[in-house]
Amino acid sequence: MINSIIPLPYEICGNKDSDKLLVFMHGFPDTTEIWDPIIAPLVNDAYILNVSYPNFSDKETNPKGIDFEELIDRLKETIDQINDTGRKILIVSHDWGALFSYWFDLKYQNYVSEIIGLDIGLIQDITCWKVYYQLVLAIAFVCGCCLGNFMTRRMVKGFNHQTSWESRINSSWCYPYKNIWKKILSGARRKNKFPFIKAKLSCDIVYVWGTSKPVQFHNQAWLNMVHKNPNNEVHAVKSNHWIMIDQPDFLIDLIKRRLLNLKLNIINV
Repeated sequence: MINSIIPLPYEICGNKDSDKLLVFMHGFPDTTEIWDPIIAPLVNDAYILNVSYPNFSDKETNPKGIDFEELIDRLKETIDQINDTGRKILIVSHDWGALFSYWFDLKYQNYVSEIIGLDIGLIQDITCWKVYYQLVLAIAFVCGCCLGNFMTRRMVKGFNHQTSWESRINSSWCYPYKNIWKKILSGARRKNKFPFIKAKLSCDIVYVWGTSKPVQFHNQAWLNMVHKNPNNEVHAVKSNHWIMIDQPDFLIDLIKRRLLNLKLNIINV
């Protein structure tokens, strides 16, 4: 039977002979370009897969977006196609990308060796600001066209996050917010159809969060969960939400060190 699952949009670079695969996953409102300054110093250290999503990439447009389950399955297909030599897999992820990487591990246990998650935890508290901006972006996706694009760009402008792809940002990028609110309002959490809530991760976690912002996207329960594994790390750094921009040297050094740890673990086995 022909596999009907297609890979996500992606870019590939780096050392194909490496025994490690680095997977980068961006968030909203970003593209794969957000990782370029981080990836450049790492091209000799690992084979590198830079993943995007429909509408965020000009390689795929989908007016309806895709749901979380499809995205997770397509992520696995993407990695499977690239990881042809059984390399150890380390994911570096930010914002929605961080959530996608945690959910991926929950569905495909022990597939990934570790995740470096930036500024979004699997468990976090609900605040008025989070409800407001996420609901606005969900409504923007539903509205679409001129109104939806206006709502999206006004909200992104409020994030104070300037990018070279600013002109491309539009309401079609907001489907993750639509998806999360659709699940919440349909009672999916109560019916146990939300396969990502409060479950134990199987891989090692390095969690890095920025202290220079008014709202945090994790809570103490998440930090306690991460701390339970002695192989895990938690770092609070002076940064806003975009740690790869404010603290690139720290992040590059962290990734290089964890790559070496993976190699040492293989030797010690």
